[in-house]
Amino acid sequence: MRGMTHIGVLEVLEENDIRPDVLVGCSSGAIVAAAYACGRFNELKEIAMNLDEKSRRKVLDFTLTGEGLIKGRRLRSLFEYLTAEKKFEDVADTKLAFVGTDALTGNEIIINRGNVAEALEITTALPGLAPPRRYKGRIVIDGGTAMMVPSKVAYELGSDAVIGVNVGVNRSFLTRIVGDVRRLMRRSRLARFARPIFRARDRIIDLDEKKFLGRAKEMMKKIKLLDDYEKHHFNFLEVYLIGLRAISRDYQKGLFRDSDCDIAIRPDVLHIKRLDVGKTRELIEKGRKATEEKLEEIIKAIRWA
Repeated sequence: MRGMTHIGVLEVLEENDIRPDVLVGCSSGAIVAAAYACGRFNELKEIAMNLDEKSRRKVLDFTLTGEGLIKGRRLRSLFEYLTAEKKFEDVADTKLAFVGTDALTGNEIIINRGNVAEALEITTALPGLAPPRRYKGRIVIDGGTAMMVPSKVAYELGSDAVIGVNVGVNRSFLTRIVGDVRRLMRRSRLARFARPIFRARDRIIDLDEKKFLGRAKEMMKKIKLLDDYEKHHFNFLEVYLIGLRAISRDYQKGLFRDSDCDIAIRPDVLHIKRLDVGKTRELIEKGRKATEEKLEEIIKAIRWA
């Protein structure tokens, strides 16, 4: 839910006649960026403001037989609504791009072509929670692992002045998500089914690469079949291990530093739990406040760009 902080940021920019020429996001930030660029910004805010535990559960279609804890079909329907079923090429006035993470290399993957809703599925694919996605022959997971705040991509797309908004803590986003899923599973009735997964994680997460590959031999055989990505489906354990593989890459790589952009905005939202659906109004207000405090710097940066 912390990604809803971006709603407040964009509201303040709009109120001051500042419309971004480029919007780049990953994970929940990409959802806000997509709704804004596709003309469904107000609709997203209304949905977020009215979200409660019951409606959140309706969106998350849980399963025990897929590649994640949710099927993702209901989320896809929501993404299609928020993007008006547009393609990137249909978005006018704004360059829009999302970031995903290559599960094998840990490198960022830029997505700015094709169906916007499908791209949202890719950038929000949290290993173990949502099924991983295939993109250009690669397995792609949540973009926050490779790049928590994708300011570098905004420069690459032609931005002269970049505003970076960080709503996460200085740890790998994927590491936190895996931890959250682990705690959720342990507290639920599904805990006894998940214990072998947690034990496997504990045994392999600190191993060197040679030992890791040995313990995950069967999984690695499958994910090395590059020509079979489109056909192969992974089970929950394999997806979990794929996520761990990405975590074991350069831990510092995806962290955000103020020097990565012209204006760094860090809203005071770290005390709010990521799944607390009752805090949307506060998150938006925190985004507004943090942006208003930086408004003079933002205007100056744009003037000199």
